[in-house]
Amino acid sequence: MLRTVQESRRRAGDVARRAGFSVDLTPLEEPVIAPTVERHIRIARQAGDVETLVFHSPEQLNCHGFLRQAHGLIVDCWPAMVQEIRTTVTCLSFFTAGNAIGFADICTHGLICLRADSLSNVTVLAEEIIHESSHVRLNGILASTPCLEDDNGRLYQTPLREDPRPAAGLLHQLFVLARLCDWHARLGARAVPERAERAMHDLVAAYTTVQNELPLTDAGRELVSTIKPARHAR
Repeated sequence: MLRTVQESRRRAGDVARRAGFSVDLTPLEEPVIAPTVERHIRIARQAGDVETLVFHSPEQLNCHGFLRQAHGLIVDCWPAMVQEIRTTVTCLSFFTAGNAIGFADICTHGLICLRADSLSNVTVLAEEIIHESSHVRLNGILASTPCLEDDNGRLYQTPLREDPRPAAGLLHQLFVLARLCDWHARLGARAVPERAERAMHDLVAAYTTVQNELPLTDAGRELVSTIKPARHAR
């Protein structure tokens, strides 16, 4: 195990020199990533999408140049986010599938998975890295700080999914959407208008449900109090 971690960190150091982000781009071995992939596919199927994920090595994608550009964009617009990603994200894997979107999971904490076609647009790639990295950040918070009271498994309507989601899923959506709105505001004229508008619309919807329905602890209320939709408006 120690040798595996050391090899992964060595690869991440090489990526940092070539692409800015200190992440291991080599896909995790199947037994390690299987629980994360199975969960993601199960959720996708519940939403009506049946797919098979295929992960790609960095050599197959020639992705270092695109990642360096995305890293530079985040450095320019949000230096603190670069520091956070350096601390929280250790692995990044690219995949192709049907309609599957990028994902992160507590079972493989520190890993983010992105669609390979996100490499076709540097602005979108940077946004997707921030999106999935934010899930990793919140998973870390929730692992040490209870933010939700027991609600007996209740499900909630959320803006990003047609199928109802548990409380933690809604809280994740709120947290990530707030950061995406912040990102679009920082991008200014470089933001993709339709993505910025959709994120703001979804943030308002998620915030309303959280405020009205989510069973928050004191820590959860403190977390939510840092999110003000009007503040994120461009």
